Amino acid sequence: MKENRKKADPALLEAVFNLSSDGLMICDKNGVILELNRTAERLNGFGADRMVGRNVRALVKEGHIDRSVTQEVIETRRQVSIIQYVAKSGYNLLVTGTPMFDNKGNLAYVVVNERDITLLDSMKRELEKVKKESDRIREELTDLKLLELRQGNIVAESDAMRQTLQVALKLSRTGVSNILIQGESGTGKGLLAKFIHENSARRKQSFIQINCAALPENLLEAELFGYEKGAFTGAADQGKPGLIELAAGGTLFLDEIGEMPLSVQAKILKYLDDKKLMPVGGTRYKKVDCTLVAATNRNLDRLTRERRFRLDLFHRLNTFTLSIPPLRERPEDILGLVSHLLEEYNRKYRRNGRIGHEAFEKLQAYPFPGNVRELMNIVKKAVVMSEQRSLDGVITASLGEGGGTSGMELQTGKKGFNLQLRIAALEKEILEQAAVKCGTTRQAASLLGVSQPTVVRKFRQHGIALKKDKS
Repeated sequence: MKENRKKADPALLEAVFNLSSDGLMICDKNGVILELNRTAERLNGFGADRMVGRNVRALVKEGHIDRSVTQEVIETRRQVSIIQYVAKSGYNLLVTGTPMFDNKGNLAYVVVNERDITLLDSMKRELEKVKKESDRIREELTDLKLLELRQGNIVAESDAMRQTLQVALKLSRTGVSNILIQGESGTGKGLLAKFIHENSARRKQSFIQINCAALPENLLEAELFGYEKGAFTGAADQGKPGLIELAAGGTLFLDEIGEMPLSVQAKILKYLDDKKLMPVGGTRYKKVDCTLVAATNRNLDRLTRERRFRLDLFHRLNTFTLSIPPLRERPEDILGLVSHLLEEYNRKYRRNGRIGHEAFEKLQAYPFPGNVRELMNIVKKAVVMSEQRSLDGVITASLGEGGGTSGMELQTGKKGFNLQLRIAALEKEILEQAAVKCGTTRQAASLLGVSQPTVVRKFRQHGIALKKDKS
Protein backbone atom coordinates (compact mmCIF):
# COMPACT_ATOMS: atom_id res chain seq x y z
CA MET A 1 0.00 0.00 0.00
CA LYS A 2 1.52 3.27 -1.12
CA GLU A 3 1.43 6.30 1.16
CA ASN A 4 0.02 9.51 -0.27
CA ARG A 5 2.80 11.97 0.60
CA LYS A 6 2.52 15.57 -0.41
CA LYS A 7 5.49 16.96 -2.31
CA ALA A 8 7.42 19.72 -0.51
CA ASP A 9 6.88 23.27 -1.66
CA PRO A 10 9.88 24.40 -3.81
CA ALA A 11 9.92 27.68 -1.89
CA LEU A 12 10.30 25.73 1.36
CA LEU A 13 13.16 23.66 -0.04
CA GLU A 14 14.92 26.84 -1.19
CA ALA A 15 14.47 28.40 2.26
CA VAL A 16 15.94 25.33 3.99
CA PHE A 17 18.78 25.29 1.44
CA ASN A 18 19.72 28.91 2.24
CA LEU A 19 19.17 28.70 6.00
CA SER A 20 21.57 25.76 6.47
CA SER A 21 24.49 26.59 8.76
CA ASP A 22 26.74 24.51 6.48
CA GLY A 23 27.77 25.66 3.05
CA LEU A 24 25.96 23.69 0.31
CA MET A 25 26.97 23.56 -3.33
CA ILE A 26 25.74 21.51 -6.30
CA CYS A 27 28.01 20.82 -9.27
CA ASP A 28 27.36 18.90 -12.48
CA LYS A 29 29.29 15.87 -13.67
CA ASN A 30 31.98 18.10 -15.21
CA GLY A 31 32.56 20.21 -12.11
CA VAL A 32 30.54 23.25 -13.13
CA ILE A 33 28.86 24.98 -10.17
CA LEU A 34 25.07 24.98 -10.55
CA GLU A 35 23.86 26.20 -7.15
CA LEU A 36 25.27 27.36 -3.79
CA ASN A 37 23.59 28.67 -0.67
CA ARG A 38 24.26 31.84 1.29
CA THR A 39 26.57 30.12 3.79
CA ALA A 40 28.71 28.83 0.90
CA GLU A 41 28.88 32.37 -0.49
CA ARG A 42 30.16 33.64 2.86
CA LEU A 43 32.67 30.83 3.34
CA ASN A 44 34.10 31.19 -0.17
CA GLY A 45 34.10 34.98 -0.21
CA PHE A 46 32.19 35.23 -3.50
CA GLY A 47 28.53 35.76 -4.34
CA ALA A 48 26.48 33.30 -6.40
CA ASP A 49 26.68 35.65 -9.40
CA ARG A 50 30.47 35.08 -9.57
CA MET A 51 30.43 31.36 -8.70
CA VAL A 52 27.52 29.83 -10.62
CA GLY A 53 28.59 28.63 -14.08
CA ARG A 54 32.29 28.41 -13.20
CA ASN A 55 34.25 25.19 -13.18
CA VAL A 56 35.92 24.25 -9.90
CA ARG A 57 39.15 23.55 -11.80
CA ALA A 58 39.36 27.25 -12.61
CA LEU A 59 39.01 28.15 -8.90
CA VAL A 60 41.97 25.92 -8.08
CA LYS A 61 44.02 27.24 -11.03
CA GLU A 62 43.39 30.85 -10.01
CA GLY A 63 44.37 30.12 -6.40
CA HIS A 64 40.98 30.78 -4.82
CA ILE A 65 41.08 27.32 -3.21
CA ASP A 66 44.02 24.98 -2.69
CA ARG A 67 42.18 21.82 -3.81
CA SER A 68 38.72 20.77 -5.02
CA VAL A 69 36.69 17.97 -3.49
CA THR A 70 34.46 17.96 -6.61
CA GLN A 71 37.41 17.02 -8.82
CA GLU A 72 38.31 14.16 -6.51
CA VAL A 73 34.71 12.87 -6.45
CA ILE A 74 34.59 12.97 -10.28
CA GLU A 75 37.85 11.02 -10.45
CA THR A 76 37.04 8.43 -7.77
CA ARG A 77 33.22 8.25 -8.12
CA ARG A 78 32.92 7.97 -4.33
CA GLN A 79 32.36 10.25 -1.35
CA VAL A 80 35.46 12.25 -0.42
CA SER A 81 36.23 14.51 2.56
CA ILE A 82 39.11 17.00 2.57
CA ILE A 83 40.44 20.02 4.47
CA GLN A 84 40.30 23.01 2.13
CA TYR A 85 41.80 26.47 2.54
CA VAL A 86 39.94 29.43 0.95
CA ALA A 87 42.33 32.27 0.14
CA LYS A 88 39.82 35.12 -0.08
CA SER A 89 37.91 34.43 3.15
CA GLY A 90 40.85 32.90 5.03
CA TYR A 91 38.69 30.01 6.23
CA ASN A 92 39.77 26.42 6.72
CA LEU A 93 36.86 24.22 5.65
CA LEU A 94 35.98 20.59 6.18
CA VAL A 95 34.52 19.79 2.74
CA THR A 96 32.64 16.60 1.85
CA GLY A 97 31.69 15.77 -1.73
CA THR A 98 28.97 13.17 -2.37
CA PRO A 99 28.30 11.77 -5.87
CA MET A 100 24.73 11.45 -7.25
CA PHE A 101 24.13 8.92 -10.01
CA ASP A 102 21.32 8.63 -12.58
CA ASN A 103 19.24 5.52 -13.26
CA LYS A 104 21.95 4.13 -15.53
CA GLY A 105 24.70 4.53 -12.90
CA ASN A 106 26.32 7.51 -14.55
CA LEU A 107 27.55 10.40 -12.46
CA ALA A 108 25.01 13.22 -12.67
CA TYR A 109 25.83 15.65 -9.86
CA VAL A 110 28.21 16.26 -6.98
CA VAL A 111 26.73 17.65 -3.76
CA VAL A 112 29.28 19.56 -1.71
CA ASN A 113 28.93 20.19 2.04
CA GLU A 114 31.26 22.79 3.62
CA ARG A 115 31.83 23.37 7.34
CA ASP A 116 34.05 26.06 8.88
CA ILE A 117 36.73 24.53 11.13
CA THR A 118 38.85 27.68 11.42
CA LEU A 119 37.62 28.13 14.99
CA LEU A 120 38.49 24.53 15.81
CA ASP A 121 42.01 24.98 14.44
CA SER A 122 42.35 28.19 16.42
CA MET A 123 41.15 26.45 19.56
CA LYS A 124 43.60 23.61 18.96
CA ARG A 125 46.49 26.05 18.60
CA GLU A 126 45.31 27.92 21.68
CA LEU A 127 45.12 24.69 23.66
CA GLU A 128 48.65 23.79 22.58
CA LYS A 129 49.80 27.25 23.61
CA VAL A 130 48.04 26.94 26.97
CA LYS A 131 49.61 23.49 27.52
CA LYS A 132 53.09 24.85 26.82
CA GLU A 133 52.44 27.76 29.16
CA SER A 134 51.12 25.34 31.78
CA ASP A 135 54.25 23.21 31.47
CA ARG A 136 56.40 26.32 31.80
CA ILE A 137 54.52 27.52 34.87
CA ARG A 138 54.69 24.05 36.41
CA GLU A 139 58.46 23.99 35.95
CA GLU A 140 58.78 27.49 37.37
CA LEU A 141 56.66 26.47 40.35
CA THR A 142 58.92 23.45 40.83
CA ASP A 143 61.94 25.73 40.80
CA LEU A 144 60.15 28.10 43.18
CA LYS A 145 59.37 25.19 45.50
CA LEU A 146 63.03 24.19 45.42
CA LEU A 147 63.94 27.77 46.28
CA GLU A 148 61.54 27.60 49.22
CA LEU A 149 63.13 24.33 50.26
CA ARG A 150 66.54 25.94 50.21
CA GLN A 151 65.24 28.76 52.38
CA GLY A 152 64.11 26.02 54.76
CA ASN A 153 67.62 24.47 54.81
CA ILE A 154 66.65 21.71 52.37
CA VAL A 155 68.59 21.44 49.11
CA ALA A 156 67.41 19.00 46.46
CA GLU A 157 69.28 19.07 43.17
CA SER A 158 69.81 15.31 42.89
CA ASP A 159 67.11 13.12 41.37
CA ALA A 160 67.07 10.86 44.44
CA MET A 161 66.48 13.73 46.86
CA ARG A 162 63.87 15.35 44.63
CA GLN A 163 61.97 12.09 44.45
CA THR A 164 62.06 11.78 48.23
CA LEU A 165 60.70 15.31 48.62
CA GLN A 166 57.97 14.73 46.05
CA VAL A 167 56.74 11.69 47.99
CA ALA A 168 57.01 13.61 51.27
CA LEU A 169 54.97 16.45 49.81
CA LYS A 170 52.28 14.04 48.62
CA LEU A 171 52.08 12.35 52.03
CA SER A 172 51.88 15.67 53.86
CA ARG A 173 49.10 17.00 51.62
CA THR A 174 47.20 13.72 51.84
CA GLY A 175 47.22 14.00 55.62
CA VAL A 176 48.50 10.49 56.39
CA SER A 177 50.08 9.61 59.72
CA ASN A 178 52.63 7.02 60.87
CA ILE A 179 55.39 8.02 58.45
CA LEU A 180 58.82 6.45 58.86
CA ILE A 181 61.94 8.35 57.71
CA GLN A 182 65.07 6.25 57.24
CA GLY A 183 68.57 7.53 56.67
CA GLU A 184 72.06 7.64 58.07
CA SER A 185 72.90 9.96 60.94
CA GLY A 186 73.23 13.57 59.80
CA THR A 187 71.26 13.28 56.56
CA GLY A 188 68.53 15.70 57.66
CA LYS A 189 65.70 13.49 58.88
CA GLY A 190 64.51 16.18 61.28
CA LEU A 191 64.34 18.77 58.51
CA LEU A 192 62.30 16.38 56.36
CA ALA A 193 59.89 15.75 59.25
CA LYS A 194 59.43 19.50 59.67
CA PHE A 195 58.94 19.85 55.91
CA ILE A 196 56.12 17.29 56.10
CA HIS A 197 54.50 19.21 58.95
CA GLU A 198 54.81 22.62 57.30
CA ASN A 199 53.18 21.39 54.09
CA SER A 200 50.29 19.65 55.83
CA ALA A 201 46.90 20.91 56.95
CA ARG A 202 48.30 20.85 60.53
CA ARG A 203 51.04 23.39 59.84
CA LYS A 204 49.44 26.05 62.10
CA GLN A 205 49.54 23.65 65.05
CA SER A 206 52.53 22.47 67.11
CA PHE A 207 55.50 20.52 65.83
CA ILE A 208 56.88 18.57 68.80
CA GLN A 209 60.19 16.71 68.56
CA ILE A 210 61.90 14.27 70.93
CA ASN A 211 65.04 12.15 70.62
CA CYS A 212 64.17 8.70 71.91
CA ALA A 213 67.84 7.88 72.55
CA ALA A 214 68.42 10.90 74.76
CA LEU A 215 66.33 9.83 77.78
CA PRO A 216 66.26 6.73 80.01
CA GLU A 217 63.18 4.49 79.85
CA ASN A 218 61.20 5.90 82.80
CA LEU A 219 61.77 9.54 81.83
CA LEU A 220 60.99 8.88 78.14
CA GLU A 221 57.62 7.38 79.04
CA ALA A 222 56.79 10.33 81.30
CA GLU A 223 57.87 12.82 78.65
CA LEU A 224 55.75 11.20 75.96
CA PHE A 225 52.59 10.38 77.91
CA GLY A 226 52.77 12.87 80.76
CA TYR A 227 52.07 12.03 84.39
CA GLU A 228 49.53 12.67 87.10
CA LYS A 229 50.13 14.35 90.45
CA GLY A 230 52.30 12.17 92.71
CA ALA A 231 52.93 9.56 90.00
CA PHE A 232 56.53 9.11 91.15
CA THR A 233 59.11 10.67 93.41
CA GLY A 234 60.03 14.10 92.15
CA ALA A 235 56.91 14.47 90.03
CA ALA A 236 55.42 17.98 89.86
CA ASP A 237 52.58 18.57 92.29
CA GLN A 238 50.15 19.50 89.54
CA GLY A 239 51.24 16.75 87.12
CA LYS A 240 52.44 17.42 83.58
CA PRO A 241 51.02 16.85 80.07
CA GLY A 242 53.11 14.67 77.79
CA LEU A 243 54.55 15.58 74.41
CA ILE A 244 51.86 13.61 72.59
CA GLU A 245 49.22 15.74 74.30
CA LEU A 246 51.15 18.91 73.50
CA ALA A 247 51.24 17.85 69.83
CA ALA A 248 47.43 17.53 69.68
CA GLY A 249 46.23 18.73 66.28
CA GLY A 250 49.81 19.00 65.09
CA THR A 251 52.78 16.68 64.48
CA LEU A 252 54.86 14.56 66.87
CA PHE A 253 58.32 13.65 65.60
CA LEU A 254 59.99 10.66 67.28
CA ASP A 255 63.65 10.79 66.31
CA GLU A 256 65.83 7.70 66.73
CA ILE A 257 62.79 5.49 67.37
CA GLY A 258 65.01 2.44 66.94
CA GLU A 259 66.46 3.23 70.37
CA MET A 260 63.05 3.30 72.08
CA PRO A 261 62.70 0.73 74.92
CA LEU A 262 60.28 -2.15 74.30
CA SER A 263 57.96 -1.14 77.14
CA VAL A 264 57.50 2.34 75.66
CA GLN A 265 57.06 0.80 72.19
CA ALA A 266 54.06 -1.12 73.53
CA LYS A 267 52.42 2.07 74.79
CA ILE A 268 53.14 3.90 71.51
CA LEU A 269 51.53 1.03 69.59
CA LYS A 270 48.47 1.23 71.86
CA TYR A 271 48.23 4.97 71.16
CA LEU A 272 48.51 4.44 67.38
CA ASP A 273 45.72 1.85 67.49
CA ASP A 274 43.05 4.03 69.14
CA LYS A 275 44.58 7.52 69.51
CA LYS A 276 44.21 7.25 73.32
CA LEU A 277 46.95 7.60 75.92
CA MET A 278 47.25 6.87 79.62
CA PRO A 279 49.46 9.29 81.61
CA VAL A 280 51.90 7.73 84.07
CA GLY A 281 49.99 7.22 87.32
CA GLY A 282 46.69 7.99 85.59
CA THR A 283 43.42 6.04 85.67
CA ARG A 284 41.65 7.47 82.62
CA TYR A 285 42.55 7.48 78.95
CA LYS A 286 42.83 10.76 77.07
CA LYS A 287 41.80 11.10 73.43
CA VAL A 288 44.57 12.88 71.50
CA ASP A 289 44.90 13.18 67.73
CA CYS A 290 48.21 14.09 66.10
CA THR A 291 50.28 13.08 63.09
CA LEU A 292 53.16 10.83 64.03
CA VAL A 293 56.43 10.90 62.10
CA ALA A 294 59.27 8.63 63.22
CA ALA A 295 62.88 8.48 62.09
CA THR A 296 65.78 6.10 62.53
CA ASN A 297 69.27 5.35 61.28
CA ARG A 298 68.95 1.74 62.40
CA ASN A 299 67.81 -1.28 60.39
CA LEU A 300 64.42 -1.88 62.02
CA ASP A 301 63.86 -5.09 60.07
CA ARG A 302 66.99 -6.57 61.60
CA LEU A 303 66.08 -5.23 65.06
CA THR A 304 62.71 -7.01 64.86
CA ARG A 305 64.45 -10.30 64.04
CA GLU A 306 66.71 -9.73 67.06
CA ARG A 307 63.54 -9.01 69.13
CA ARG A 308 64.78 -5.53 70.01
CA PHE A 309 61.94 -3.80 68.16
CA ARG A 310 58.30 -4.82 68.11
CA LEU A 311 57.24 -6.37 64.81
CA ASP A 312 53.68 -5.02 65.09
CA LEU A 313 54.95 -1.47 65.68
CA PHE A 314 57.35 -1.83 62.74
CA HIS A 315 54.46 -2.81 60.49
CA ARG A 316 52.41 0.17 61.68
CA LEU A 317 55.28 2.55 60.91
CA ASN A 318 56.43 0.87 57.69
CA THR A 319 53.30 1.71 55.67
CA PHE A 320 54.69 5.04 54.44
CA THR A 321 58.49 5.05 54.32
CA LEU A 322 60.82 7.79 53.14
CA SER A 323 64.52 7.17 52.59
CA ILE A 324 67.07 9.97 52.58
CA PRO A 325 70.17 8.95 50.61
CA PRO A 326 73.55 9.68 52.22
CA LEU A 327 75.41 12.75 50.96
CA ARG A 328 78.09 10.65 49.24
CA GLU A 329 75.37 9.27 46.93
CA ARG A 330 74.11 12.71 45.91
CA PRO A 331 77.16 14.91 45.23
CA GLU A 332 74.94 17.10 43.00
CA ASP A 333 73.49 18.55 46.22
CA ILE A 334 76.86 19.58 47.66
CA LEU A 335 77.17 22.79 45.60
CA GLY A 336 73.71 23.97 46.65
CA LEU A 337 74.33 23.02 50.28
CA VAL A 338 77.70 24.77 50.38
CA SER A 339 76.22 27.93 48.79
CA HIS A 340 73.35 27.95 51.27
CA LEU A 341 75.55 27.29 54.31
CA LEU A 342 78.16 29.82 53.22
CA GLU A 343 75.50 32.51 52.84
CA GLU A 344 73.97 31.64 56.23
CA TYR A 345 77.25 31.56 58.18
CA ASN A 346 78.66 34.65 56.47
CA ARG A 347 75.57 36.55 57.54
CA LYS A 348 75.55 35.10 61.07
CA TYR A 349 79.23 35.73 61.79
CA ARG A 350 79.55 38.90 59.66
CA ARG A 351 82.15 37.45 57.36
CA ASN A 352 82.63 37.45 53.60
CA GLY A 353 84.26 34.06 53.04
CA ARG A 354 84.51 32.45 49.62
CA ILE A 355 85.25 28.89 48.50
CA GLY A 356 87.34 28.30 45.37
CA HIS A 357 86.91 25.71 42.66
CA GLU A 358 89.69 23.46 43.96
CA ALA A 359 88.23 23.30 47.48
CA PHE A 360 84.79 22.65 46.07
CA GLU A 361 86.11 19.73 44.02
CA LYS A 362 87.63 18.27 47.19
CA LEU A 363 84.30 18.66 48.97
CA GLN A 364 82.43 17.00 46.14
CA ALA A 365 84.79 14.02 46.11
CA TYR A 366 84.88 13.62 49.92
CA PRO A 367 82.76 10.65 51.18
CA PHE A 368 81.21 12.58 54.15
CA PRO A 369 80.69 9.79 56.69
CA GLY A 370 78.88 12.38 58.84
CA ASN A 371 76.67 13.45 55.92
CA VAL A 372 75.11 16.95 55.87
CA ARG A 373 75.89 17.55 59.54
CA GLU A 374 79.59 17.05 58.83
CA LEU A 375 79.43 19.41 55.84
CA MET A 376 77.74 22.03 58.02
CA ASN A 377 80.50 21.76 60.62
CA ILE A 378 83.23 22.03 57.97
CA VAL A 379 81.77 25.17 56.38
CA LYS A 380 80.98 26.74 59.75
CA LYS A 381 84.51 26.11 61.01
CA ALA A 382 85.99 27.55 57.80
CA VAL A 383 83.92 30.75 58.04
CA VAL A 384 84.74 31.29 61.72
CA MET A 385 88.40 30.25 61.77
CA SER A 386 89.76 31.50 58.43
CA GLU A 387 91.81 34.69 58.60
CA GLN A 388 91.46 35.21 54.87
CA ARG A 389 88.52 35.71 52.55
CA SER A 390 89.39 32.41 50.83
CA LEU A 391 88.31 29.46 52.97
CA ASP A 392 90.09 26.84 50.87
CA GLY A 393 92.99 26.30 53.31
CA VAL A 394 90.78 25.64 56.34
CA ILE A 395 88.44 23.39 54.35
CA THR A 396 91.34 21.32 52.96
CA ALA A 397 92.79 20.95 56.46
CA SER A 398 89.36 19.91 57.84
CA LEU A 399 89.05 17.21 55.21
CA GLY A 400 92.46 15.82 56.21
CA GLU A 401 95.06 14.29 54.00
CA GLY A 402 92.51 11.93 52.49
CA GLY A 403 90.08 14.74 51.79
CA GLY A 404 88.95 15.00 48.22
CA THR A 405 89.52 11.35 47.42
CA SER A 406 86.34 9.47 46.67
CA GLY A 407 85.78 5.80 47.35
CA MET A 408 86.03 5.04 43.64
CA GLU A 409 89.31 6.93 43.33
CA LEU A 410 90.73 4.98 46.26
CA GLN A 411 89.82 1.73 44.54
CA THR A 412 91.10 2.65 41.10
CA GLY A 413 93.96 4.89 42.06
CA LYS A 414 92.94 7.33 39.32
CA LYS A 415 92.26 11.00 39.90
CA GLY A 416 89.26 12.60 38.27
CA PHE A 417 87.41 9.29 37.92
CA ASN A 418 84.39 10.47 39.92
CA LEU A 419 81.39 10.37 37.56
CA GLN A 420 79.32 13.08 39.24
CA LEU A 421 82.31 15.41 39.44
CA ARG A 422 83.02 15.05 35.73
CA ILE A 423 79.36 15.52 34.84
CA ALA A 424 79.28 18.71 36.90
CA ALA A 425 82.42 19.98 35.15
CA LEU A 426 80.96 19.21 31.72
CA GLU A 427 77.69 20.93 32.67
CA LYS A 428 79.59 24.03 33.75
CA GLU A 429 81.55 24.07 30.47
CA ILE A 430 78.34 23.85 28.41
CA LEU A 431 76.70 26.61 30.45
CA GLU A 432 79.76 28.86 30.04
CA GLN A 433 79.61 28.36 26.26
CA ALA A 434 75.91 29.25 26.29
CA ALA A 435 76.65 32.36 28.35
CA VAL A 436 79.17 33.51 25.71
CA LYS A 437 76.79 32.90 22.79
CA CYS A 438 73.62 34.31 24.36
CA GLY A 439 72.78 37.74 25.66
CA THR A 440 69.85 36.69 27.85
CA THR A 441 68.87 33.73 29.99
CA ARG A 442 65.85 33.21 27.73
CA GLN A 443 68.13 32.81 24.72
CA ALA A 444 70.35 30.44 26.72
CA ALA A 445 67.31 28.41 27.73
CA SER A 446 66.22 28.13 24.10
CA LEU A 447 69.71 27.10 23.02
CA LEU A 448 70.03 24.46 25.74
CA GLY A 449 66.46 23.17 25.41
CA VAL A 450 65.49 23.82 29.06
CA SER A 451 63.36 26.39 30.88
CA GLN A 452 64.64 29.84 31.81
CA PRO A 453 64.32 29.19 35.59
CA THR A 454 66.50 26.10 35.15
CA VAL A 455 69.16 28.16 33.35
CA VAL A 456 69.02 30.83 36.06
CA ARG A 457 69.41 28.20 38.78
CA LYS A 458 72.27 26.43 37.00
CA PHE A 459 74.09 29.71 36.30
CA ARG A 460 73.80 30.59 39.99
CA GLN A 461 75.09 27.18 41.06
CA HIS A 462 78.20 27.40 38.88
CA GLY A 463 78.82 31.11 39.48
CA ILE A 464 78.15 32.05 35.85
CA ALA A 465 76.72 35.47 35.04
CA LEU A 466 75.68 37.15 31.80
CA LYS A 467 77.14 40.62 31.38
CA LYS A 468 73.94 42.07 29.94
CA ASP A 469 70.78 40.11 30.67
CA LYS A 470 67.67 42.02 29.60
CA SER A 471 65.34 39.04 30.12
